[in-house]
Amino acid sequence: MSIIKFIKKIKKINRTLFTTPSHNQGKGGAPEVINMLGRKFFSCDYSEIEGADNLANPIGIIKQAQDNASHIYNSKATFFLTNGSTSGTIAGMNAILSRNDKVLITRNCHKSVYNGLVITGAVPIWLMPHYNRDWGIYEQVNIDYLDETLSRNRDIKLFIMTNPTYEGLLSDVQAISDICRKHNVKLLVDEAHGALWNFHKALGTPALLQGADIVVQSLHKTAGALNPSALLHIGLESDIDPKLVQQSLNLITTTSPSYPLLLNIEGTVNYLNSEKGKLELSQLVKNINRMIRTLRTVPNLEVFSYNNDVTKILVKVTNMSGYELSDILFEKYNIEDELANEKSVLFLTGIGTTKTKLKKLEKALVEICSNNIKITEDEEDYNIFTPVEPRVKYTPALVWGMPYKEIELKYALSRVSMELISDYPPGIPILIPGEVIKKEHLDFLKNKKKIKVLI
Repeated sequence: MSIIKFIKKIKKINRTLFTTPSHNQGKGGAPEVINMLGRKFFSCDYSEIEGADNLANPIGIIKQAQDNASHIYNSKATFFLTNGSTSGTIAGMNAILSRNDKVLITRNCHKSVYNGLVITGAVPIWLMPHYNRDWGIYEQVNIDYLDETLSRNRDIKLFIMTNPTYEGLLSDVQAISDICRKHNVKLLVDEAHGALWNFHKALGTPALLQGADIVVQSLHKTAGALNPSALLHIGLESDIDPKLVQQSLNLITTTSPSYPLLLNIEGTVNYLNSEKGKLELSQLVKNINRMIRTLRTVPNLEVFSYNNDVTKILVKVTNMSGYELSDILFEKYNIEDELANEKSVLFLTGIGTTKTKLKKLEKALVEICSNNIKITEDEEDYNIFTPVEPRVKYTPALVWGMPYKEIELKYALSRVSMELISDYPPGIPILIPGEVIKKEHLDFLKNKKKIKVLI
């Protein structure tokens, strides 16, 4: 029986429950909250009652739902995550790494890898992707650079990368997995923004089909699920034990999983795999491609379109920073983007992005470029970070809990940071505890009065 069918059955039976949650399926609790979310949402919120299942040791309806998803994604095992891709990344790291193991990580990975470093006690080695200054974005993983780095560091146990990048750029995961296999290195791919790839070939090729050992996907980012729904997959040919991954997940996952989130994960996967879901996704891709073709004809407007996932629309306007364009769109058109940098602006689309919504954005961009619209407000003093090779003095696990003090920023040069600092979104670390503070960090943090440093 599926999770959704079980919930429907229990609601129909109307069993009298003296169990958690105490709102009694919406019959009690804060009226304002119930009115906002709807009583139907609360009516699906159960605990591990008779006939249900346990996310920490699934043997019933959750196991069946995960097995079904595993079949759809062609994985060795698939796990439902109710606290986001972050939990999947940490659990994947913990299933592979032990204290003092070396792990190679692309610097444009999400800051959640820092949490994994603290928990595992692993030693990070950072792989710096090329930084495209024309667009203000990190580019794909350089295959030769990766091979060279792994050749120089024979004791690396795991390579962690993000694909697609936050802006949608695609790396050659098949070539990367071949290199990792040659060096006996496991591959973990943060595919948080690639959750639609299994259902439309034009977007990108899933890392699971290219030899990755562990893949993490966020269903809420582009696939239409509720925050923070996600999946963790083990590659079909990987020798990683699913039981070890389950144990790792149990370390960081609540013992009170949300059944509304679980049924939403199950339902989202099944819908994406249905004819109706695939048709909706196909229409989304057609609408985006049509919009991009139009935007390419607009003077002073450029759309990034080199080896990327088209659901991430990255644009820039001549003689205008990304921050300025973002402000104009927000103030004059009530349009909020996903991310802006000094050069470009990113618009995130997904299964819920309508043709009308795309038309509104298209019209606004055409008007801005045609009429040379400017904002009248004073421009903000945006801090721009120039990526710099990190210098790891101590591992994050080693400095965790060690004494620190706050000092004025001007005295922080060459000190060891005790702060995790990232530009959010996209959540890429700029400075991690245990790393040496450089001049580039101070330039970026110029408006910050104090910083925590190791004593």
